[in-house]
Amino acid sequence: MAGTLSTLIAAIEARMVVLGFKTTEEIFNFDAVPDSVIHKAFRIETRLIDKNNCTDQYTRVQEELTIYIAYRPMAQSLRTSWKTAMDDRETIETDLVNASSILALASGPLLFLDRETDSQRYVIDYLVSKLAFTAHYNRRLV
Repeated sequence: MAGTLSTLIAAIEARMVVLGFKTTEEIFNFDAVPDSVIHKAFRIETRLIDKNNCTDQYTRVQEELTIYIAYRPMAQSLRTSWKTAMDDRETIETDLVNASSILALASGPLLFLDRETDSQRYVIDYLVSKLAFTAHYNRRLV
């Protein structure tokens, strides 16, 4: 049986692919870009924020899910890439927060976009966009 967090990430990855993004195994962020030169490539990082035992069988978890997306401005103008990333941010937020495939998970996850940590930066020949979500979900301990 897959873990709660891995199931949630798989559901997010599936939604991102439906939205036209391409998953990559390459590590990239604001300090490095992918070698594969993929336009609209994404990857997800996680960080545990809080975990509280609610009962003997369940715990309430808060996890930060960070999505990095790489845009190739060489494929478009820098300004067009920036506008695309801004539009994509709104599209991703709306889709992930309302996706029935995520809402229907047994963990009952709630996703909130953390606007304070979102940003975009130009790195070499890429525009890298960072979206951070806080995920609140229940994890069964038994």
